[in-house]
Amino acid sequence: INLKKQSKILIISHQYLPHVSPRTTRWKLIIEELTNRGHEVTLLTGTYPDFENKNINVLYFGNKNNLNIVSNLREKSKRAESKKLRTKFFYSLLKKIYRFFIKFVAWPDYSMFWIYQIFKNRNNITTDYDVIISVSLPFSSHVVAYIINKKKKKHWIMDIGDPFSLKIDAPENNRLLYSGLNNHYEKKFYSLANTILFTHKNALESHKKYFKIPSKKLVVANPISNFDKNLFEKSLVYDYSLKPIKISYFGIFTKGVRSPNSFLNAVADNNIFEFSWYVNEDSERIIKSCDINENNHNFYSQVSREKAQELMVNSSHCLLSIGNKNPNQIPSKVVEYLATGKPIIHFTEIDDDPVISLSNEFDNLLTINKDNTEETLMTLQERLFQNIDDFDPDKFIKNFSAKSIVDNLDIV
Repeated sequence: INLKKQSKILIISHQYLPHVSPRTTRWKLIIEELTNRGHEVTLLTGTYPDFENKNINVLYFGNKNNLNIVSNLREKSKRAESKKLRTKFFYSLLKKIYRFFIKFVAWPDYSMFWIYQIFKNRNNITTDYDVIISVSLPFSSHVVAYIINKKKKKHWIMDIGDPFSLKIDAPENNRLLYSGLNNHYEKKFYSLANTILFTHKNALESHKKYFKIPSKKLVVANPISNFDKNLFEKSLVYDYSLKPIKISYFGIFTKGVRSPNSFLNAVADNNIFEFSWYVNEDSERIIKSCDINENNHNFYSQVSREKAQELMVNSSHCLLSIGNKNPNQIPSKVVEYLATGKPIIHFTEIDDDPVISLSNEFDNLLTINKDNTEETLMTLQERLFQNIDDFDPDKFIKNFSAKSIVDNLDIV
């Protein structure tokens, strides 16, 4: 479809604001670009929208009290008085039961009950749209799009974040039970969709080969961020001669997918760096389980995207990224980092890490591995800090902005 006119677009994303994730950030920016071009956007979501929606229509189906059950149970456990051990044990047990259910029983993923809510309310969901776009993770967004678009058969765009069937570690569901079901529906949806977006070429090629997807359907739609000139100017005036060298990490770690262990082992004996970790509780535990000098490591709670951007440019010499162990996944935080113009260290776990090719495009992005970590980090001052003004904002905007995505979709 060639959308050279104002169109009605239905976007299906289980996750959306105020939930903070790479997908919600990505689609906030894309929706802003679409509405700025005059398109009428309706968002169907499972995230309770506790914000003002000025330019889009929001359809919400779900239970706002159960947005993140694990987080809610963890908070209730904390609030329980220490003497009430039974209460703390109860909440802890409920959390374990929920995680067991999601890991071994739920299909296609943790948001399976949202699909039921959509199916139950399907007659209350608009079918007055020209294009339908489904966003994963979670994969349930594509299931919902299939349910809604089955009779309508309008132009379907799938935006694929992380792999589903091809996810090697930390799978979305019980592969022993659901491997065949996963493959069946993922292949079916790819056959029905008109356009399929992948965040980098490696993921596109592996899915194309495995599911035999026609090339004409496939588009590389890079991770995106917004370039803010004011943030960039703050990066330029930061005093990079200050000691110790402050390195900050924003995000989470997941066992089997992304781990700090190899990087921390490589810098264990280095005392010229001070690390700030803006992570969740599980990630903090993973970091502290490594052999580290805790005097050189500061831990903070996760913060909003806007707060994180300010901290990146004002409080750090450089930003740290840890690569995934799967070449089909690219850490979107690398692009968020790039948008600030700050120096970036990306630690690769695998030889075919997709960020390596990205580092060839931007001089402020340095990739290292366990074999050259110490040697390379000692050259930071020379290789990164002295060339901070070489960052090319125009190249970034052309390739890693919402405008670049929408242009690829032929939507004006």
